[in-house]
Amino acid sequence: MLRFVVVLFASLLPVLAFAEIRVVDLAGREVVLDSPADKVILGEGRFMAVLGILGVKNPVSHVAAMMDEFRRFDPDSFARYRQAFPGIDEIPTFGQTSEDTVSVERAILANPDVAIFGLQGHGPGARSKHIIDQLTQAGIPVVFIDFRQQPLENTARSVEIFGKVLGMEKQAAAFVNFYESEVAKVTDRLQKSPPQHCPSVFLEMRVDTQQSCCITISRGMFADLVEAAGGCNVAEELLPGAVGQLNQEHVIATAPEVYIGSAIGSLRKGGAAHSTHILLGPGVTNGIAQDSLEHALQREGFINLPATVSGQAHGIWHHFYNSPLNVYALQKIAQWLHPELFADLNPEQVLQQMLSLFEPVDLAGTYAVSYE
Repeated sequence: MLRFVVVLFASLLPVLAFAEIRVVDLAGREVVLDSPADKVILGEGRFMAVLGILGVKNPVSHVAAMMDEFRRFDPDSFARYRQAFPGIDEIPTFGQTSEDTVSVERAILANPDVAIFGLQGHGPGARSKHIIDQLTQAGIPVVFIDFRQQPLENTARSVEIFGKVLGMEKQAAAFVNFYESEVAKVTDRLQKSPPQHCPSVFLEMRVDTQQSCCITISRGMFADLVEAAGGCNVAEELLPGAVGQLNQEHVIATAPEVYIGSAIGSLRKGGAAHSTHILLGPGVTNGIAQDSLEHALQREGFINLPATVSGQAHGIWHHFYNSPLNVYALQKIAQWLHPELFADLNPEQVLQQMLSLFEPVDLAGTYAVSYE
């Protein structure tokens, strides 16, 4: 009998060795899991998108807990998830929209196999040592990914990490191959045929006509996409940090050749008739998007910007700034900046291919708009 047990154990050793997962995350930490994770904690609820592009059939069933920023900041997408998976409302939240609202106790009570956090954002980050230590001591491994700080450098690696943690390496590799191929259609072409002129670009983040102008970014997020698409960000030398505010007079004085505003409007919060934001995303028609962008550009000084006068004023869905879908935004920006060089790109098809992986969640809508 003892010999049988020994032989049986020996036969299982390769399986046990295979089951253990070792991954180096984007904070440079080696993390070990005994086996692929079934239940995860999301350091931002919008990381649900990674489960989407991996083709997870019932993503909600694999989320033990998440931050509540998804429901608050992107209610239209959240509502589409609710239509497909009503159980999303039953997912516990362990914080609202910032690290200082995090309840470690609620995270531990969710009993996850692993916690997946962003390096920086609306949840715990790489500097949240007290949170990381408490979760680790409770036997919950913590893994860091990033779509925000260095989107083009870290998106593919983040998806690979996510896929490895879930035991979905083949699905992750398929998306990474697709993603890197679509990114290269922009970056490789610019390297081979660098334009003689670098258009000046002003990025206005979270456009709100009732708030004082203008929140912008100098690096990371959309700023990295503008640079990679062959543009020159006017805020690059003006901000001490990654995110800051320029007054309206300063923006007008920069006379940007291209204006890009990020859209945080919601059909569920008053819709187009009452919105002070640019509206884009699930369920938004091109007409609604056009009207909202035109309204945003009616502010004093904006309607006379060189970008507006020349028809180079645009809106982009805000949530691309922290998403594996950011390659769509890269290709749209590239076409806006260098229309002749990138005339053959089809970013709408690229987006549709990615969103089809989310089925049965219907995320069809308008995600970018240009002023006409």
